[in-house]
Amino acid sequence: MTRSPILDTAYAEERAYLATVERLALLESPTHDKAACDALAAVLAGMLTEGGWLVERHPRASVGDIIEARIPAGGPAGPGTTTLLLAHYDTVWPIGTLAQMPVRREGDVLSGPGTVDMKAGIACAIHALKVAAAASRPLLGDVTLLVTSDEEVGSGESRGLIEELALAHDRVLVLEPGREDGALKGGRKGTGGYRVAFKGRSAHAGNNPSDGASALRELSHFLLYVEDLADDVAGTTVNLTQAQGGFAANVIAEEATAVIDLRVLRMNEMERVDRSVRAYQPRDGRVTLTIEGGLNRPPLEPTEPNGRLHAAADEALLRLGLRLDAAIVGGGSDGNFTSALGVATLDGLGSVGGGAHARHEHIRIRESLERVALLTALLTGP
Repeated sequence: MTRSPILDTAYAEERAYLATVERLALLESPTHDKAACDALAAVLAGMLTEGGWLVERHPRASVGDIIEARIPAGGPAGPGTTTLLLAHYDTVWPIGTLAQMPVRREGDVLSGPGTVDMKAGIACAIHALKVAAAASRPLLGDVTLLVTSDEEVGSGESRGLIEELALAHDRVLVLEPGREDGALKGGRKGTGGYRVAFKGRSAHAGNNPSDGASALRELSHFLLYVEDLADDVAGTTVNLTQAQGGFAANVIAEEATAVIDLRVLRMNEMERVDRSVRAYQPRDGRVTLTIEGGLNRPPLEPTEPNGRLHAAADEALLRLGLRLDAAIVGGGSDGNFTSALGVATLDGLGSVGGGAHARHEHIRIRESLERVALLTALLTGP
């Protein structure tokens, strides 16, 4: 079988692609460091402008500014198929991580903080458009690249813009990394979380413990109750992940708090768990309970538009001589928001590698270049 010219052109882009990834990865950008994030945003805006994108910078007060860049279709007249490429530049790594985790290449692997999650995904978008131009392949329609700054903490400052742009496009390609084996992400769990606080009554643990109302004892009952809400068959996980309480070894605990992590495949499961969490009543009537939180991201569920987009990706892979499976994963992304709006969404189209949020974070170079080719094929059609 003759190899696709798009694939050959993507492989030839290796040096330039890696230069882009390294340039972005060397600019540390933890979500909560606005100055560092804005510095990266400025560099990224300049790179995109030099590449022919029309760039708009959306200021944000508490997180880094958001970058929106557009390239109009250069093909036949008509609206075509418009595409939103969705990415983020914030990372989980604090300033100074590069000193312990330098960006370096060993064979087919480029490692370093923020590489796979997801500065290499931003590079995939940039170089997919370069490959399209080099191969003289017109775009199917206008392309918008949105690079946000707070995805790692729930996208509170960017969700409105994400949803606005998604509704203005025909489809959304999410540049999060594929699964570690390279699979695309055809589904994601919805995510939620709660902070619960128990307020009891303190007392001397030796002299008069019965006068106290233990917030910690109530928390222990609650832990068993809430984790029993998990459902392996439905794919629902409920985990109490943080807890603290009491202030002295000889005092009945007056206060206790906990954090719950919730992941669901279906919205009806989110609703079931939410009702149950909020219905909980402490066993000791002297203890009060307050609950904050709830749904953060809806699940990215199988939908007809998503299915059509996945079929288009399968056809593009066939033309390229490649094959990829699809997977459903536990972590959420901004694609959860766009899919819930009914906009065709496909995730995992960024780089390929592993170790997201871990010390061995890395991309596999050749497979990541194949993602560049796949993006190019999706943006230009048969």
